[in-house]
Amino acid sequence: MLKLHDSRLSGNAWKIRLLFAHLGIAYERVTLNLAEGPHKAPGFVAVNRFHRIPVVETEDGEFLVESCAILLHFADGTPLLPASGPDRAAAIEWLFYEQSDLARFLTYPRFFAMTGQAERQATVIAHYRNILADALRPVERALERGAWLLGDDVVVADFALYPYLKLSPEGGLDLAPWPAIRAWFDRFESLPRYEPLLPTL
Repeated sequence: MLKLHDSRLSGNAWKIRLLFAHLGIAYERVTLNLAEGPHKAPGFVAVNRFHRIPVVETEDGEFLVESCAILLHFADGTPLLPASGPDRAAAIEWLFYEQSDLARFLTYPRFFAMTGQAERQATVIAHYRNILADALRPVERALERGAWLLGDDVVVADFALYPYLKLSPEGGLDLAPWPAIRAWFDRFESLPRYEPLLPTL
């Protein structure tokens, strides 16, 4: 069985759990407490040169790293990733965009809030919010045109962008100006096998 090495509050790991649930992929979850530094231990570094989660360990003993690479690996051959042509490229474009134009600016304010650094990092957070004001526009426009990022059908790109956008209010981001994104949250959370970041009590 696959093993997913993750952490409890990681949005990047949540991407993989959401995809696995949607595709009905069975796996064993190995949850790490990153505050204790297990991702920096020699054994972990040996299988992930980037020293971070998520990591998927396959039945053959191979290790897959980086959330978007993992998403593409498991989405390939499913309806979540078009087989070829411009539609396939368009789906992958969003994964690049999430990593280059969204991820840092969504994740760091949340991290600062979670670790009690929000006040000290207020200038950085304000700068990131200014960047996001432009970076979120292509997402909003895409979701004004269609139910999902590529139109009528959910694709791997939706799984890549949803987690940290959903979690962004934890870093103080106001999503009120982005109604199409907020409506997309509702659609995503209505997917049959949707799983929240944390179990509901």
